[in-house]
Amino acid sequence: MKKFSLAFTCLFLCLVPSLAFAQQKTKPEKVISVATIQGRTLGFEMGDYQHVEIRRANGRRKSFFIFKGGLDYFLALHKDSLVSYTYQVADVELPESGGMTRVERLVSAKVGNVTFETWWKKVSAKSSLEQLDDKYGPLVRKYELKP
Repeated sequence: MKKFSLAFTCLFLCLVPSLAFAQQKTKPEKVISVATIQGRTLGFEMGDYQHVEIRRANGRRKSFFIFKGGLDYFLALHKDSLVSYTYQVADVELPESGGMTRVERLVSAKVGNVTFETWWKKVSAKSSLEQLDDKYGPLVRKYELKP
């Protein structure tokens, strides 16, 4: 009986914490607003997350999170062009901040008639992610802003 009791206790102590952990859900992201502004890409900043620094048409600087893969390549490729940037103000889960954090994240960009999504679909169909990083990664690093 002692063996059964010990085995049951061990099983209980192992399963209960893992079940509680499995039931914890991260809160869903919540988009507060969406806006579009025009400006030019100044460069990129790397920390826990990548940011793009832009100069708006009115001369003011603004920084956005970049979570979307390939968007930095598109912006680096069009660094000196006038860009329409679409961004979201959203509550997102950032583990480094200990939970939900309100951020401004870039979700799209357009130069002339070319959108990031159209460009990305075209280039990613022809090349692997590694090939794209070999091609555009050095350009992004070239435009990395120094603190």
